[in-house]
Amino acid sequence: MKELYQTTVESLTGVLPIVLFLLAFNKFILRSPLQNPKENTLGIVLAIIGLVLFSNGLRMGLLPLGETVGLNLPKESPLWLVLVFSFILGFGVTMAEPSMQSLAGQVEELTAGILRKPLVMTTVALGIGTGVTLGVLKIVLQIPNSHIIIPALAILALLAWRAPTSIIGVAFDASGVTTGPVTVPLVVALGIGIATALGGRDPLTDGFGIIALCLFCPTIYMLLLGIIYKL
Repeated sequence: MKELYQTTVESLTGVLPIVLFLLAFNKFILRSPLQNPKENTLGIVLAIIGLVLFSNGLRMGLLPLGETVGLNLPKESPLWLVLVFSFILGFGVTMAEPSMQSLAGQVEELTAGILRKPLVMTTVALGIGTGVTLGVLKIVLQIPNSHIIIPALAILALLAWRAPTSIIGVAFDASGVTTGPVTVPLVVALGIGIATALGGRDPLTDGFGIIALCLFCPTIYMLLLGIIYKL
């Protein structure tokens, strides 16, 4: 009950200042009346309720589940199975991201069907799967973050230089929207769980950095897609 109260307060303090700022700006600066005040109010209330339910769902379900799997996976499974599981998890959570489906639909529309929605989603999902796999491999082999992130940045910069201009913004936005409220909690919890279970690892040092790879890899894959299709 205490956690529910705390989550409700956090949601209110996160949403209400933005709502009040928008209302004040609209009234005193734009001087424009609201078109549907009742509908707007209902939407804000539903958004707050949704945030409270979602935050509690993460805290009670997804986060403990991800950390439990991360704790038990290295103990019960060989390395190859851990990596396969990590890839499937990354791929699956990407396909479940609502924001990814929305962005992929917009990309299909704006490219006149050249980049179909399933192709965009699959490409980004493969990138996230690769990022999670590399992140877990980094934890298992204790590879310093700089040794894996700097080469990824170099590859990304080279591809951005060679890729068509029209795909660059899409590539960066695709990776950004994918690391959303479903992907980030699960992947971080998994990384911390694995780092804790293996021993000799600092969860703060080794358990983080996976999300960075989940940003770089889909961007790289989308840039490659743009080069292949010559948008």
